[in-house]
Amino acid sequence: MVTPMLTRKQLKLAEAPLPAIKPRPLLLIERAAASDPDLVDRIFEYIIEQIPEIAGRHVEIKRQIRQEFASQRVYLRRGTGDEHPLAGEVARLFNGRNATQVARELGISRATVYRLLKQPGHL
Repeated sequence: MVTPMLTRKQLKLAEAPLPAIKPRPLLLIERAAASDPDLVDRIFEYIIEQIPEIAGRHVEIKRQIRQEFASQRVYLRRGTGDEHPLAGEVARLFNGRNATQVARELGISRATVYRLLKQPGHL
C-alpha cells in the first residue's frame, strides 16, 4: 500500500493541536429557551385571546402538549390553498382539458390555473 505524500504545510496542520472549545453553560441555554416563545406559546396566546375562559388552565395544557409531542418534527403548511380568491372557481370550471379556456374566462394565465389545481383539496 502506498501512503500519499503530504506537503510541509499539510504536515504542520495535521500535527497542530486543535483549539480548545469552551462549552457554553447550560444555565444560559435554558434561560434563552425559556424567554423565547415557541410555537406552543404562540398558539396558546391566540387561543386565550379567542377563548378567555381557558386562561386559568392553559399552563397545564401546554405542559401536556409539550410532553405528548416532545422531540417530534412537524411541518406547517403556509396555507390551505383557499387564500387565492379564484382557487375554488378554477376547480369548478376545470374539466381536465380546458385550462386555456378557464384561464381566459377568469383573466389569469394557464400556469396559474395549473398552480391553483395543484394545491391540496382541489382535485
